Amino acid sequence: MHKSYQKILSFMQGASWGAVVVGAYLFFNLFLPLGLIFALMGALFGASVGLLLVFFFEMAHLKLQIYKESREQTRLLKKIVRDLESPLSLMSEKRTDEQTVEKLSDH
Repeated sequence: MHKSYQKILSFMQGASWGAVVVGAYLFFNLFLPLGLIFALMGALFGASVGLLLVFFFEMAHLKLQIYKESREQTRLLKKIVRDLESPLSLMSEKRTDEQTVEKLSDH
């Protein structure tokens, strides 16, 4: 399920970078008759919308990675706890058996 989300996010990041390039090009050509300084400012303005989308999708990608990593850590911690509890439960059963044997031998 997460693979499909990653594919969608990667596609949207690529589309956002395309929007950066197209927006900068269009606004640069739109403001070029007013002068080079205005054209550069227009290109920056045109690219800003796409850059915001790139930032948004990058943050979503990072959150998905953090979520996956925390699930993996939780799974490993549960396994560690289970592995640690197994010898303890065996030891407690062993002690109970020893106490039973001692009580029987005392009689």
